[in-house]
Amino acid sequence: MKKYVAFFDLDKTILDTYSPKLYYKYEIKHGKFPLWKYYKMGIYTIFYKMGIEIKDMETMVKEMAMKYKGQNAEEAFSFARQWFEEDGKYHIRESIKEEIEFHRSNGAYLSLISASPDSLVAPFAEYLKFDDMICTKTIVENGIITGEIGTYMYEKNKVIEAKKLCEKNGFDIKDAYFYSDSISDLPLLETVGNPICVNPDLRLKWIAKKRGWRIIYK
Repeated sequence: MKKYVAFFDLDKTILDTYSPKLYYKYEIKHGKFPLWKYYKMGIYTIFYKMGIEIKDMETMVKEMAMKYKGQNAEEAFSFARQWFEEDGKYHIRESIKEEIEFHRSNGAYLSLISASPDSLVAPFAEYLKFDDMICTKTIVENGIITGEIGTYMYEKNKVIEAKKLCEKNGFDIKDAYFYSDSISDLPLLETVGNPICVNPDLRLKWIAKKRGWRIIYK
C-alpha cells in the first residue's frame, strides 16, 4: 500500500534541459526536423527559462504536433525511444534520482507529470520506474498519428489531473510532493502540501524564498 504521492515534472526538473529541445536536435541530426522551427522554439525556451508567461504556448505545441500527422505511431514512438537511449537519459539529474529513490523507499506512489508529449515522457517514466505518468497525449487512430493532441498538460490542467490521481488512489493531495522548476507550475505547487523547486526560474525562485519552500540547486 502506497502512503502518499510524489509528483515530478520532467523538463528542467528531472532533466537538466528541455526534452523537446533535445529531441528536435536529434531529429535535425537525422534530417527529420527543419532547423528554422528549432530556432523558433528556442525563443520560447528563453522566455520559459526567464519565467515569462507565454500566452500562446498551447497553440505552438499544437502546431508542432501537426508535423507528425500521418506518421506511423509505432515507428514514431520507436524513434523517440532510440533518442532516449542515445541521448535523453544522459540528461537526468543525479540529485533528482536520489529524490525519487528517497520517496520510493518511503512508500510513495511516483508520478511523472509533464506538458511534454507521451512519446518523450514514456521512456523516462519506464526507465525511472514511475508508477504513473500524466502528460500530453498523442492522438492515434488505426496506428496513425492524427496530428492532434489530448489535453495540454500545462498550468491548471496539471492540478486537475493530479487531484484525479489522488482521488482514484485514496491519497490526500495535501500530503503530496511536487518537484518543478517553472512558474507555470505554480498552481500545482500551491495545491500540494510539499512544494519543492528545482533550479527555479526567476519568478518562481522569488516566490519560493518568500514562502520558505525548499529549493534544490543541483
